[in-house]
Amino acid sequence: MSQRDSEPKQPDDERVVALHRATITSVDFRSAQFDKFTLGGCLFDRCDFRGLKLDRRLAPLFIALPRSVFRDCRFDAADLRRAALGQSRFERCTFDDARLEDSDTVAAEFIGCRFAGPMERVTFHGSPPSAERKRLDPPRQRNEFRANDFRDAELLDVAFTDGVEMDRQRFPDDDLHVRVERFQQRLPRARAQIKEWYERERAPALAMLATLEARWRGQDTVVARRWTPRIKAPDRVQARVWELLEHI
Repeated sequence: MSQRDSEPKQPDDERVVALHRATITSVDFRSAQFDKFTLGGCLFDRCDFRGLKLDRRLAPLFIALPRSVFRDCRFDAADLRRAALGQSRFERCTFDDARLEDSDTVAAEFIGCRFAGPMERVTFHGSPPSAERKRLDPPRQRNEFRANDFRDAELLDVAFTDGVEMDRQRFPDDDLHVRVERFQQRLPRARAQIKEWYERERAPALAMLATLEARWRGQDTVVARRWTPRIKAPDRVQARVWELLEHI
């Protein structure tokens, strides 16, 4: 049997879309009919991905090399949970009520995007890890991340790490969220004061500080929700720790 004969055969009626360095403009992917999608180095301009769930067909959108660029696209209510966003670049896209839980964003770039609604278990990165940089196409040392609008988002469990420039984003300005400047400088002083608290609140508060320090590595400014599901501490302890960090 030849090697060709041993390879799995694709159905004759399989609908395959193959694109390379193409510009796709104003396509509504909610009604697109295809079984397989292969691409590289494409620009998606004003395309509609609203309400779509990332599945086997759509996965190549984000992991293609060279990377894909999404400009003025709509991902509102899209289900991108556990999605590998790869090296994708998103420019002026909307993610209102999108599900981004546990998505892999370590090498993704976001410029001028809007996020609204509850957001859980999402981490945005100011620079890709060293191991990832070797695979970047085109190569770069940092992720461009600026001018993004989170004002209508509820940051239930969202972190920004590795040097995201927080002053170049727009965040909620309400009592539900807290902003702490000079975060890394405040941590040791907050830890020293917490060690003097009563034991019942001391242990969860110190554990919370450890979680925050790991979660917000490389960040001098922190914007977060005062009560976060990830933090295994009573709400009153979380509120007290944030108040201490704000005013210490």
